[in-house]
Amino acid sequence: MNVYSSVASRLLPSPLWGVIGGGGRGAGKNRGPRHDPPPPQPSPTRGEGVRVAIPRLSGLIRVGSLLAAAALAFVSATTLHAEDLWRHGTLVPKGDAGFIYMAAEGGFAKAEGLDLKMQAFQNDTLMMKALIAGELDSYEGSPISPLIAGSRGADVKILGCTWPKLTYSLFAHDGIGTIAGLKGKKVGISAPGSLPDVVARAMLKQAGISPSEVSFLAAGSDPERVRALMAKTIDAAISTSDFAARPELALKTLAIAREALPQFMRQCVITRGDLLRSKRTQLVAFVAAEMKAYGFAFAHRDKVVALTRRIAGLPPGDLVAETSYREVVEQRAASPAMEIDLDKLRWLRDLLAEDGRMAAKFDPAAVTDPSIREAALMRVNK
Repeated sequence: MNVYSSVASRLLPSPLWGVIGGGGRGAGKNRGPRHDPPPPQPSPTRGEGVRVAIPRLSGLIRVGSLLAAAALAFVSATTLHAEDLWRHGTLVPKGDAGFIYMAAEGGFAKAEGLDLKMQAFQNDTLMMKALIAGELDSYEGSPISPLIAGSRGADVKILGCTWPKLTYSLFAHDGIGTIAGLKGKKVGISAPGSLPDVVARAMLKQAGISPSEVSFLAAGSDPERVRALMAKTIDAAISTSDFAARPELALKTLAIAREALPQFMRQCVITRGDLLRSKRTQLVAFVAAEMKAYGFAFAHRDKVVALTRRIAGLPPGDLVAETSYREVVEQRAASPAMEIDLDKLRWLRDLLAEDGRMAAKFDPAAVTDPSIREAALMRVNK
């Protein structure tokens, strides 16, 4: 039995699935145009009132003590609730949103005792800054930023990797026929040092083109880069492969990342080192919820597709959600077990060192903590 069926076989459909049909937490609440979600804006914390039940007492016996106890109970209850709030970052939702938002919207985090609040960002570098600034408790993104930040002394940790394979493609408009045709052209990325930036450079090098022979332009999120490509303000862009499912976009696929760069991991769950000490229980609960959610997603296509459509604001008849789901399942692009592959992290370290982004001697194991994953696996398997 492989790791996917082993984990998935232990997961039951969530009794809280009903939350998926209504307004959920996260970017789904702020949907914009039908094809492209709006620029993400962190939503305000959704607090809930706490009621303290006070038994009736005959007479006025120890009224002062009773009021003091009630006040203490109220403070303790609200403090507990605040600790249960978990702020998790992810990228602007697109065709794979059903997998990424399943823990929050499918009730798995709630079942683990967490109030999971999803916040969408334009790129990985912004999520890393928000994590270090204390605005996030964790985020799901490329291991590029934690490797670079960790090599420079930042106290960040990779807990497990949800997407061991890239589900990206290098797209061009109809005026470009091959990767070689990109010499002297404009390539859209999200931000310097982000996953699209590093992947684009690696693909160019593999095709024998020096990154210095093209111009890199910051062109926003995946949907925004595709829109810029259609408008021909850029000539090529790295975006998730599911955009190829929209024939009206007339995108030309120059290369598929999982084939060109099989060692490149797409996303891991990242947190800060201090939270390993102060919120270890919540971290284990969060990773367990992620494992259960991804395992459930592999076994429930229709629910994932429906969630993707709602969160990403896809119109009826759009095939992006179905295409993305098929790619993830067929390629095993995501992993419910969230393995940490140090060989792949070392490969990425070497790639980044070639560009002078980090020291070649840095050991990626220094920014990993497998203990949270191991504890979460025990929690899932019990």
